[in-house]
Amino acid sequence: MSRTRIRMTWIRAHYDRVAFLAAALFLLCSALLILRSITQFGENFSEPQVAPPPRPALPPPKAVETEQATEKVGRPAQWTFNGRSGLFVPEKHFIDANGLPTTLQTTDIHPPVPNEWLEEFVLPIADRDVLDQDTDADGFSNLEEWQNHTKPTDKDSHPAFIAKLKMKSFGQEPFRLVFASWVDNTFAINTNDLREPTQFLKLGDLIRGTKFKLLKFTEKHEANQYGTKIDVSELTLEHRETHEQVNPVKEKIMSSPESVAHFIYAWGGRREFAVKKDEEFSLIPEERIRYKLLDVQSAKAVIVNTQKPNEPIEIGLLAP
Repeated sequence: MSRTRIRMTWIRAHYDRVAFLAAALFLLCSALLILRSITQFGENFSEPQVAPPPRPALPPPKAVETEQATEKVGRPAQWTFNGRSGLFVPEKHFIDANGLPTTLQTTDIHPPVPNEWLEEFVLPIADRDVLDQDTDADGFSNLEEWQNHTKPTDKDSHPAFIAKLKMKSFGQEPFRLVFASWVDNTFAINTNDLREPTQFLKLGDLIRGTKFKLLKFTEKHEANQYGTKIDVSELTLEHRETHEQVNPVKEKIMSSPESVAHFIYAWGGRREFAVKKDEEFSLIPEERIRYKLLDVQSAKAVIVNTQKPNEPIEIGLLAP
């Protein structure tokens, strides 16, 4: 029997022992390998960790961008709002003429001027005297600019200078003579109280009891409110000594040439002067324009620009 056969026979006879020994040997080898791995892991973990190489530094930002960013950070945020109050700011309140609180949305702060007009020209609406202020220094107050539809912030936009003229007082009396009628070249002259007999005169004649003579006659007719033509002819009378002229209209009592209007002109300083009826005068800074006083009444004076004789101008009384 060969040796190989003898070994195989022995292994089969002792199979359990052989399997046990093989398993024990496998376990022993596995335990040795595990122990070795544990030992190497501990050695690696205990070694000092090497820091990773530093990353290359980023290039610095541009100087302009840095300054802009710094400025934005330092500047506080601001709300933009086009209304009369801010986004989180309540409506502004004012005290009205009655001493009660009010707002721009409920009440005009400076009547009769509307709030919108004051806001349009950015005028200090909170100032109590805003209407008396002369924002553009053209000699006219903000109130006068509003009344005449001009711009209070534009020196070249202002009311006519005549707007600064007011009548302070007046002295008025009726003209004693009345042009009563006419036929051909003869003219009837009465007194306004009809206490004197009618005088029938021709051009060039002197009116008895006066220093006036008949200088000229102008025939005129115009339609009344009903469309009927009426006689509004004029006589021109001239004072023999002073050569002052008056123009009575047929059948109308006129103001005496001795009637006087006392005016106050408030542009460029306050100036007071008196003008007699039919007298001419001028105003600074437009001295080239001549005005004539046509009539004086209890509440107004009527003047005319001599360059525009058909456009009478009424001058009211100065407010008390």
